[in-house]
Amino acid sequence: MAESHGLLYSLALFKQRYTRGTSWTQIVLNFGIITANAKLFEDFFRIHLGMTLPVVIALSVPCYVIVCYLIGHYDEKSGFWQTENNLSYRFTPYSEEMRNDIRAIRNMIEKNG
Repeated sequence: MAESHGLLYSLALFKQRYTRGTSWTQIVLNFGIITANAKLFEDFFRIHLGMTLPVVIALSVPCYVIVCYLIGHYDEKSGFWQTENNLSYRFTPYSEEMRNDIRAIRNMIEKNG
């Protein structure tokens, strides 16, 4: 990395850390949302399904995690994830330094391969 100081670097570093933090925070918040919705529909679960609030929460949190994982796994296998990542180049093109590094690696592979 050529630039490791200055305002742009500090802002980029802040954005990366903020994005990582919001991702983890969203996971915790989603569990709170599940709990709030379970409480909201507590009467429905008790009357129609015979389930208490702790049982509903105990079942819904693992189900939520499993469903999210399966969707992510399908997304990765279907190729949408890769297509989305490939499109990121359109909005944030590689730096010239990265291009030169990629060319050098490709040349080394071609010579040795």
